Amino acid sequence: MDHSPISIAEDWIDAVRVRIGELPAQPDVWDIEALRDRLTAVPWLPGCPSAAGSEVAHLPRRYRRHLIAQDDTRNFSALLIAWPQGYTTPLHDHDGLWGIELVVEGALAIEEFAKGGSEADPVLEHQRTLILGIGDATTFDGPGYVHACRNLSATKPALSLHVYGGSLESYSTFHTHTQGRYTATRQTASIDAVRI
Repeated sequence: MDHSPISIAEDWIDAVRVRIGELPAQPDVWDIEALRDRLTAVPWLPGCPSAAGSEVAHLPRRYRRHLIAQDDTRNFSALLIAWPQGYTTPLHDHDGLWGIELVVEGALAIEEFAKGGSEADPVLEHQRTLILGIGDATTFDGPGYVHACRNLSATKPALSLHVYGGSLESYSTFHTHTQGRYTATRQTASIDAVRI
């Protein structure tokens, strides 16, 4: 679990933790957006990790999650996610947690959906497509938020920083069932490396 294909400088992790540490214990939407804005500089801080030349490009076709901060008393966690070239996630939720996603290296496409219907018969409505480059970030909140993420490069890995309003231990993925209808499958979130 502690084998990381990416070298992450402790000074960079500390700088990320300091910014997240300014978040109130019960953040509102404005606090979360302010944190997003504070984090947009982290790709240019000394020691920022890079996937270029790392093992990410040679790993099996799945992303790698590196836990770099967690505070259960203040309900947040932060992960650095390494994306192999061309990788796309299935549609998924975040188990009702709020979140911030920030690109550190490369570019990601985010397809956002609003979930309606019931747990047994979810309906997903496409909301928008975001293209995020280095330093770009988006926020989300609530149980109705679903998205899919894709590394836009077919030849280079990407890195992104994710901050969640708690520890993301499980989530649902969504697969097309019939026109406009999906089936939901519960998943357990895995951690590939821990740096806390």
